[in-house]
Amino acid sequence: MNLQMMEGLLGASSNIQLSDTPMSVYRQASAEGDTEKMKRALGYSGECAEKAVRYQEKLDKGMKAEAKAEREKAKLEQEAAIEARREERKQAAERTETGRPQGADLVQISEAAKAALKNHRPAETAEPIDGEPVIYTPSGEVATASEEPEPTVSFTA
Repeated sequence: MNLQMMEGLLGASSNIQLSDTPMSVYRQASAEGDTEKMKRALGYSGECAEKAVRYQEKLDKGMKAEAKAEREKAKLEQEAAIEARREERKQAAERTETGRPQGADLVQISEAAKAALKNHRPAETAEPIDGEPVIYTPSGEVATASEEPEPTVSFTA
């Protein structure tokens, strides 16, 4: 929030509040029938309203300036982000030129691990078990697989 916005908000608010006093005097004079007092009170109230309008205009100018500053800031941040991405791409291209693949980790296997791999034989693969599937009950006992009849559907017209 810039200075113009603060001044506009405070000025408009205070002038609207100040116009309440002459308006109450106007209402009192209207009840009494005093037209001269009514005219003076409306004049003061009108002046306060005009000042509030001028402060509102100042607020609008401040808001436009704030929006312009935010747009410029966003544009500068976007340009900085684009430049950072360009730099990252440039560095990535330099790394790939050196022969090392980008994003790859290098693994070194020690001599002891190589020797252990030579002595280790892979486990034999187990053959699949032939048989019927087994169904367990909620208590954990084996239940016999009972064949359920296929549901039948009949339509009548």
